[in-house]
Amino acid sequence: MTNKFKTTSKILLWPLAAAALAGAGFASCTPEDRPSVPEPEPDPVEVHPVAREGWDIYTGPNYRYGPSIIVNDDNSIDIWLATPGDYYGTNVTIPVSDAQTAVQLGTTGVLAQKFTSSSDFGFISLQCPSWGSASEGFTLSLYAWDTDYATTLSGAAVASKRFADYADNSWLSLYRSPKEDYTETFPAGTYLWVMSDGTAQSGIWKCPDPGSAAGTDAVSYVGGEPVEGQFRCRLTSGGSGKYYWDKITWRHSDDGGQTWTDEADALLPSDGKRDAFSVCDPGVACWDGWYYIAYTSTEEPNGFDNDLYIARGQSPTGPWEKWSGSGWGSDPQPVIDYEPVPGHEGVVFGAGEPCIVVKDDLVYLYYSYNDYLAAEDRQGTTTRVSTAPAGDENWPAHLQYRGVALDKSDIYDPDHTDVKYIQQSRKFVAIHAERRNSDLSRIRVWESEDGITFTKGDIVQGTLRKGIINAGMSGDGLGQVRPDVQQFLSYAHSDPPRIWGRWFTWFQPLDWEPDEEKS
Repeated sequence: MTNKFKTTSKILLWPLAAAALAGAGFASCTPEDRPSVPEPEPDPVEVHPVAREGWDIYTGPNYRYGPSIIVNDDNSIDIWLATPGDYYGTNVTIPVSDAQTAVQLGTTGVLAQKFTSSSDFGFISLQCPSWGSASEGFTLSLYAWDTDYATTLSGAAVASKRFADYADNSWLSLYRSPKEDYTETFPAGTYLWVMSDGTAQSGIWKCPDPGSAAGTDAVSYVGGEPVEGQFRCRLTSGGSGKYYWDKITWRHSDDGGQTWTDEADALLPSDGKRDAFSVCDPGVACWDGWYYIAYTSTEEPNGFDNDLYIARGQSPTGPWEKWSGSGWGSDPQPVIDYEPVPGHEGVVFGAGEPCIVVKDDLVYLYYSYNDYLAAEDRQGTTTRVSTAPAGDENWPAHLQYRGVALDKSDIYDPDHTDVKYIQQSRKFVAIHAERRNSDLSRIRVWESEDGITFTKGDIVQGTLRKGIINAGMSGDGLGQVRPDVQQFLSYAHSDPPRIWGRWFTWFQPLDWEPDEEKS
């Protein structure tokens, strides 16, 4: 698929070599040999983006947002998206559905569950309500099963813990070791956990549906008698069992985005590390044999005060080495480490939502930097830019801050920014949604001669959905838009009544048309 306009002069592009990786059908990031005598470039042509009618590539029930899109040398497409997260490690949830009702333990009750694990496990977790109280507690004990319920309880517990003042609806975990190190495991076998010595409003959630997860053969008990349904218990091995909010997935298309490969995990957060809560907002580029994926994460438990991280790998799905502060490894450290204004921690976004452009052997790293403006008692909304030499293997260590690229403070409810270098116009162009997540949402365009300072322009023309969230536009692996290569626009969207995080994902052709054709 190509744009409807053509250029008659040949342009020197330094294209990425189209070497297919095994079984995936995508182009590699290895450049071809460069000609010794470059041909002259044609005069620049002013262009503007026009969106054509598109289609949904995701229709729920959750979200796929923050797209980063690369059109490869063979016109195939790679897309990376932020998607809902999961629990660390291998987790087996014993109930067979998410249906649940609260069961009160109280001061005299005894609740229990027998289960079988076919492999070693690090700990068990129970989901426990407290009916809004913050002063409830109980004792949880785990026994190796022996013959029957009564015989099992007559033996010694293999682990026990007193929980006090737990938060309502918490997942409470019992480990083999008092150090709560999940690497020390319980051996495979059949067990019985028992809740006892509770307070008045202690309890557990229970799924009323019969049956249990395959192989667990679970039976739940109230007062020593079997009951229908299963208490909400999870068995975890090989990880902390904690929940991470987002991960980044990848899909590939060989037919202009009409059909896609199955979704594959591309980048996950690192259990117990600084990016453990989440990885989201992917910004992907590739050169010199490496894919680089910049992303957002945070150490603030409510999702504020974000930082920017970078990883690299040799395929679209890794394996990845994360920037560790001085090199590439497994201990991720922020490239942009947001420092909140003292006294105003946990109130603003911070730094993140990155994208990367490579031009003239220089990396341009763009990112949101939404800081707290104390004088105005509000959040400032900007896109910043830092640069580094693209030929430096450790380029994140040599990023230089170049200033505020876009100041969006006068725009109503702006979204994150995506930037590409347009070869026809020889300009950097930025887009972002404004009036986001509403019937009046649209996409704003900015331009820059040098990639450092941008001037606000018009809006993207053509047909767009309503309720736009986090738009991204395509380019090649260097973040450049080549003439006569079909480009694309993608974003999350929704219709009223809008529920946060319940979005479809739209994908549509994006044409860069000469300004004289602008209507």
